[in-house]
Amino acid sequence: MWGGGSPGPARDRRRAGALVVSWPGADPSPLERAGVSFRSVEGLLGAEALAAAAAAARAWARVWGRLPLLDGKSFRELVEWRGASLLWSAAAFLRDETAGPRCARTADIALRLLETTGVTEVDAAGLAPADALLLARASTARGVLFHGPAPASGRPLPVGRPASGRGLRRAIADALAPSTTPSLLPPAAGAGLDAAPVVALVAGSEEAGALAPLLGVLSADLGRPVVPVTLADLPRWETRRVRRAVADAEAFLKGRLDRLRGTPGLAASYAHRGVSFADLAAGDLAALLLGRLPAAVRRVEATREIVASAGAACALLVVPRHDERRALVHGCSAAGVAAVAVRLGPEEAGDAARADGGPQPVASLGWKPGEDPGLVVARLREAARGRVGAG
Repeated sequence: MWGGGSPGPARDRRRAGALVVSWPGADPSPLERAGVSFRSVEGLLGAEALAAAAAAARAWARVWGRLPLLDGKSFRELVEWRGASLLWSAAAFLRDETAGPRCARTADIALRLLETTGVTEVDAAGLAPADALLLARASTARGVLFHGPAPASGRPLPVGRPASGRGLRRAIADALAPSTTPSLLPPAAGAGLDAAPVVALVAGSEEAGALAPLLGVLSADLGRPVVPVTLADLPRWETRRVRRAVADAEAFLKGRLDRLRGTPGLAASYAHRGVSFADLAAGDLAALLLGRLPAAVRRVEATREIVASAGAACALLVVPRHDERRALVHGCSAAGVAAVAVRLGPEEAGDAARADGGPQPVASLGWKPGEDPGLVVARLREAARGRVGAG
């Protein structure tokens, strides 16, 4: 198995009769220039098997949150907040930015390679340390002798981790947070109407601009003002009550980290088809419990504050990223306000909607500027009636 560097080791092994295989991502040009015949992993396994390995990584991420880790409870159950699991608002982060699924995919590729070739011995040169370690463990799981260099344990792989520490800036912001919800809302379509408003939570100013014609039609048809609020505006509704709730959630999640870290159940959960990688994914838990989930709580609490304080009849959500949208749905649900989700463009790649037990919008549909808004209006009317009655 060749992962880069000098082609010398591969040439020597090839002369001894070994099959030389180029690891995924390796530049094969040094082998070609040295005249070393080789096969690529992609060529050996084929596109279908590689797609299956990617699907295995996604499946691993879904299953991991449901495995019992502590006192018979899964991670999903251990991070419930305001009646729903916070993991529902971090599913895409877990799948795409943590190390566990990446390790599961690499392990699956290594196992498929060993199964396809039927080899009895493997040597390796030039692989990244984590790849070499996973290949060595896959070889052990398959009863294949591994000769390549691989450490007994690996260093944790990097994880996307949004900052969430309670530093000086956060402390000052918390102290200066308003004690009550700001009374000033953005300009509303249908301003002057006395009925309970519809709060439109949108990703940014671009989406708000594209929605302007729709919001006017919605206001006229529903007889209610429609107030657009961007995600960048949400911190304005982080009142002292919200910040106290976020601080409570951070302490709760930190406690979960302290209880879970180092437990046998957690270590056993980081494995795929007999290949373990708890050491390589050691940073995942902190990234979730100290980074992504507290960020989700801030959105949940700010959303709950704004729709409750506005006395919203319902909420319109135009936020393409699923993790962010799910946090907004969670906040609306906690406030007893029904939500309708609208997509302005195609579904986020690789993130098809899944009904996995978390709060759900009462409807989810696509709409583009210039299209008939009738279906959106009808769904919002149904949502508003569910919240404030048929009047």
